[in-house]
Amino acid sequence: MKKTLLFFFLGYLTFQLSAQHTIVLKTGQKVNGVVMSINNDVLNAMIDGDSKDYSLKDISSIFFNEYVPYDGVFVPQDKEKQLLVDGFTVKYNIKGRVLIQNPTISIGTEDKGAVVVAIVVDRYGNVISANPGAPGSTTSSNYLYVKAKAAAQTAKFDEDPKGPLKTEGTITIIY
Repeated sequence: MKKTLLFFFLGYLTFQLSAQHTIVLKTGQKVNGVVMSINNDVLNAMIDGDSKDYSLKDISSIFFNEYVPYDGVFVPQDKEKQLLVDGFTVKYNIKGRVLIQNPTISIGTEDKGAVVVAIVVDRYGNVISANPGAPGSTTSSNYLYVKAKAAAQTAKFDEDPKGPLKTEGTITIIY
């Protein structure tokens, strides 16, 4: 009876741990399992209940539940948040951060379109880098790019004193 319970417990534990990591090999093959250790340039993982070794030379990427691999494009798991600021739709997506001061948006033209601004935020919530025209932008208006960059630089996010020095994300402003 004890052996049966131990077998079911180990099987359950293996099932629960079986998809915590995704190992992407240089061949493009994706392997789901649990990374157990990395020693002497060899990664040991539990794959479907069996221990398997991979040379680090054969591995392209390892995902530790921070990103979801999808056809070679890696999408942050955080969902894009949307709000209305002075009549303009603003969307932002930055892992683990919350907007605490809305961007100051101004416009002096009738140009229309969405500008995606790639941003970098420090651990104190300040936007330290803003580059408009990131993928997803629907306009090439230099004027809107300048306005969107200026607006993104006025945004402020919550502090994360123990977080990374820099966090990357996006702010989208729809004019």
